[in-house]
Formats: sequence, C-alpha cells, structure tokens
Amino acid sequence: MSNPPSAIPPSTWLTGTQAWDQFVATHPELGLKSGRWAFHNFLRFHRQTLIDADAIRKARKRFWIANPQRMFPLAFDFLTGHDPGKLSAPKTSSVATNDHQF
Repeated sequence: MSNPPSAIPPSTWLTGTQAWDQFVATHPELGLKSGRWAFHNFLRFHRQTLIDADAIRKARKRFWIANPQRMFPLAFDFLTGHDPGKLSAPKTSSVATNDHQF
C-alpha cells in the first residue's frame, strides 16, 4: 500500500538560484546579491567543491539543483575565507633556534 501524497516529505532540493537567493536572504551581513548571475559567479570559484560534497548537482544537463542543508555551510565558509577542505596546521614558532652545542 502506498503513502497518500500528503505523507510524502517535501524535497530537500531546490533550483540553484532558489537556494542561492535563500542563502543571501539568510546572511545579509555578507552583502551578497541574489539572482541567477550572482549564483553563476559564485559557482565559477566553488563549483567543484560543492559537487564533491554533493551539495549541488546538474539536473537534466541544463541547470543546477542544490541541497541547502549541504550548500549553506560550505558557502558561508567560502565567503568568509575559511577553506572547509583544509585542516589548519599547528602554528610553528618563527623564532630561530640555535642548534650549536658548546
């Protein structure tokens, strides 16, 4: 027996532009523009990382769809200068050491 249509959960995927516009509205502190071309420009630099994280996918080889739950944290990290793909290495002292023994 199948579930009635009202029992089917809503999709977590949106068109890329819809997801981008929601992200921009959620983070006014970043001063971003909404719209198709703003999303396109964002993808120019971050497309592959978003694909690798399964945050965006190409639908019907024509347009991007995005999962906001995966895309938003990554986008915020990218736009605030944090690279989510790299772990920060421990800082080493810049003071020169004297290896000579007397």
